Amino acid sequence: PVAPAPLPPEREHASALSLLAMLQREGRFLDFVQENVAAFPDADVGAAARIVHEGCRKVVHQYLTLQPVLPQGEGDTVTVPAGFDAQRIRLTGNVAGQPPHGGTLRHHGWVTTEVKFPSVSPAMEPRVLAPAEVELT
Repeated sequence: PVAPAPLPPEREHASALSLLAMLQREGRFLDFVQENVAAFPDADVGAAARIVHEGCRKVVHQYLTLQPVLPQGEGDTVTVPAGFDAQRIRLTGNVAGQPPHGGTLRHHGWVTTEVKFPSVSPAMEPRVLAPAEVELT
């Protein structure tokens, strides 16, 4: 049997590009992160962030099911056992010696338990994350 030809990078990563396009469409995510917000007053950045947050949150909740990596609350004391999964738990601070380690949970982390991306049509150009908009007069 002949191995199938490898997909071009834009097709191989079409789902990720599609997610970026959805974040842009619903929350103007790319517009926000591409803008140099240092020049704007904090109140303007805060107002824009609220709009971006609302749209991006909608996309994340529509296509991903997320759960905390650790169930404890941030600020709680936790014990990291020997043999812990370094992809799920990152140690910070005074990291020395062998586990178990005791410490304070600074961020509970996130793990995706379900992904529901729509399929990307072969007719779509996945590299176009947002089309240019031209208003006709």
